Amino acid sequence: MNKATRTTSLRQHKLTFLKDNNNSLQLQTRSQSFKQNFSISPDKKSQISPTKQNSVFLNGQLLSRPKSKFNQQGNLSTSKLQDSQKLFLIQQAQQQQQQQAQLQKAEQSPALHRKQQSDKGLKYDLPKISPIKARQGIKQLQPDMNQLELFKREQIKQNIIKNAYSKSQAGKNEDNQTKINQDSYISLQQFKDNMSLFGVCDGHGQDGHKCSQFIRDNLPKNINSLLSQNSQSISETISKSFLRTNNLLCNFEEIITSFSGSTTVISLIVDDTIYTANVGDSRSIICRQQSNGNKIAISLSNDHKPDLPQERRRIEQNGGRVEPYIDFDGSSLGPFRVWLKGEDIPGLAMSRSFGDKVAASCGVICEPEILTHKLQDSDLFMVLASDGVWEFLSNEQVIDMIYPYYIQDEGNAACVRILKEAIKLWKLNDTVIDDITVVIVFFNKQK
Repeated sequence: MNKATRTTSLRQHKLTFLKDNNNSLQLQTRSQSFKQNFSISPDKKSQISPTKQNSVFLNGQLLSRPKSKFNQQGNLSTSKLQDSQKLFLIQQAQQQQQQQAQLQKAEQSPALHRKQQSDKGLKYDLPKISPIKARQGIKQLQPDMNQLELFKREQIKQNIIKNAYSKSQAGKNEDNQTKINQDSYISLQQFKDNMSLFGVCDGHGQDGHKCSQFIRDNLPKNINSLLSQNSQSISETISKSFLRTNNLLCNFEEIITSFSGSTTVISLIVDDTIYTANVGDSRSIICRQQSNGNKIAISLSNDHKPDLPQERRRIEQNGGRVEPYIDFDGSSLGPFRVWLKGEDIPGLAMSRSFGDKVAASCGVICEPEILTHKLQDSDLFMVLASDGVWEFLSNEQVIDMIYPYYIQDEGNAACVRILKEAIKLWKLNDTVIDDITVVIVFFNKQK
């Protein structure tokens, strides 16, 4: 191979240009181990002659070196390339080398190149492997290699909930006067990480509204705090959160809880699992559509009534009695209630509750019953409501009323429909109207 070599001394660096028969140049420096080929058009060969010492032809462009301000004649013996110009040449060559390497890889494996380009558009971070794990065997790295698929599934799970809607309305007393609304609700679609939290609290007694509001404000905080400790299962965390919240409530001096308290039902959605914890007779249900198109209501909680065998046994073992209210004529009125053994107090119509210190002395507890439900693609929506809804409406009636609004994605209108229907039934069946609260959660299709 015939080679023409030209060497130029530049500030203790040496640039060497080697030209061969293939019209390519090779740039070498003594200070850095660097080589790069440059294409030269035939008609520009003369520009790389030993006499053309004030310019370099690179990628079809003539890079001219400015004349020194100390020598207007541009004499090479007194003019030197600035460091920035020299660095520019090296950087340009390096970029070309990287581009050529990428093109070569793309030609060798087009499928791999397309995958690398598509990975750049991912909206989530790729799994990171620590330097220690990187030195381990491939079998030990297998769980980390699957993290990308886990991230994709988590994104889907976070989108399980389409939207949540809620509505609460105060009831009326026997004089048809609107009373204080003792209901409260929880609607936290972005509760924690990939979790959502919904709930209904139904207060009763003189300070019932304060009790339900206290639970609404403090129960989510306690759940969040205990979840952050990662020391127990989710069910255990929820149970401890109920007990902690009740202890704070009963020791809060601004709320008198001797004969005041609140029922509470919450549904904590973690990925595609619903953990429903219930104390009292508020209720949570879910609507599932079967393959034949029929819709069924699935209970996510059980009402805690004093006459249930297990509940009654506990109350009687703790010195309480369970029976309905007896009037002066000896007739039984209303539902079964909890009474002290020798006194007609407190007359609580549920066997589990927050607060209610007197009732707690004879077997009423705040420990929740926790049920789990695995969400399926056929699960359409979830409903949580106080007993103002469930007193005269069945689970099936509620989902039948909500379904047309689910199809039209009109959750607020569905809440209004439930409230109006419940109020109408209270007027027909009683002299008072209970507080009415409903929370409706629409689900997205998972497949």
